[in-house]
Amino acid sequence: MRSIFSTFKGLHKNGAPLDLLATWRKTFDTASEREVNLFQKMYCDEWCTYNTPQMSLTAEAIVGKYNVRFMATLIGDESPTPLRRSDGFDVWTKEIPRVGHKFPMMARDLRKLMEVYENPRLKEEQKVKQIEKTLKADMQDAYLGCKDVMDFILLMAMSNNGVAQFKPAINNPDGREYEVDYQMPEANKLVAAKLWNDANITAGNVDPILVLAMICSDLRARGIEPGEILMDQKLYTWLRTNKQTRLLVHGDDKSAKTVTKSQFADLLSENEIPAITVIRRRMATNPDGKRAIVEPWNGNYIAIKPAGKIAEIQPAIEDSELMEEENVDYMNAGNGIRIAKWRTGESTGQAAAEYTQGSGRLLPLITEIGAIVCFQVRGFEEKEVTAENGYLTKAEFEANEALATV
Repeated sequence: MRSIFSTFKGLHKNGAPLDLLATWRKTFDTASEREVNLFQKMYCDEWCTYNTPQMSLTAEAIVGKYNVRFMATLIGDESPTPLRRSDGFDVWTKEIPRVGHKFPMMARDLRKLMEVYENPRLKEEQKVKQIEKTLKADMQDAYLGCKDVMDFILLMAMSNNGVAQFKPAINNPDGREYEVDYQMPEANKLVAAKLWNDANITAGNVDPILVLAMICSDLRARGIEPGEILMDQKLYTWLRTNKQTRLLVHGDDKSAKTVTKSQFADLLSENEIPAITVIRRRMATNPDGKRAIVEPWNGNYIAIKPAGKIAEIQPAIEDSELMEEENVDYMNAGNGIRIAKWRTGESTGQAAAEYTQGSGRLLPLITEIGAIVCFQVRGFEEKEVTAENGYLTKAEFEANEALATV
């Protein structure tokens, strides 16, 4: 098949013929990490490493356990070395799902490009810029849309007690139901004793900075070093601007003053609380052909994670790589994602068009789930509970809730 990309070989750039299809094959070359990264850095790039695509559709991850490290024993010259019990690890398995979508370029769209291509008033560089921008868009969206799913899973799981869910009626139109449970330890699922809101701040019922400091202290006592706190924009703004934070930063006489970002960062650092990353990620789905915005992060939660990498992304070899179809152009986009381009028309009994598809089999494996805390501070009904440090585990909160209804 001759792609639409090859239609514009007559254009020149730097004195050489421009083959846009060859250009994008090079860009998507897995060996060209620098060029692939030019697209867009995502959380899955920042927090994950990428494994080599495997044949099996079952992902396996070795999940570490966290405890305070054993100190070696001071022993005599002729004494045997004491034996320590290893903390060991768990093996987590899950089906690797297939992700994908495609974009059509209809004949009317190609006609518009040809008008640009044949316009004698435009310089060659202008033609190249306009045509390449148009043709690049579908390929870029096809590729990045597959990576969006990885971000969606990571962000939902980290703000939903380690669970990510896909439901056709809610966030996965034209797709299937799928759930991945990373088995977050119960000790890492926390709930605030009181809702984090202005009413409880005024009443003196909550002290967010103290609570965060206590949680971080508890993590360190368990052998876990907190490296980053995640929350949405709304909660971050409230945390930085509420009355109690202003008092902590400015004192009683200047509590009406605004707390700047740098002042807030200093306050966190002084209390041994890691820096906050504000999650603003949004994706779009396409129910009934309309664009709908979905937010993977649950704004009722705060997550605390170790610094650096926390997961691996495990690709499986895509179906189209096992069984390539004639008259289809394929490109390996890297990280297990494949781009396919094909035409329809009279021979297929369909409208004249060229399709660009991005697809892959990918799944994030959160190997450091034992070091991640999910802390709910909003979105629950307050109960009379006893919590010395301003928070309980989810199991303790639900037990108190059950007792209250007896």
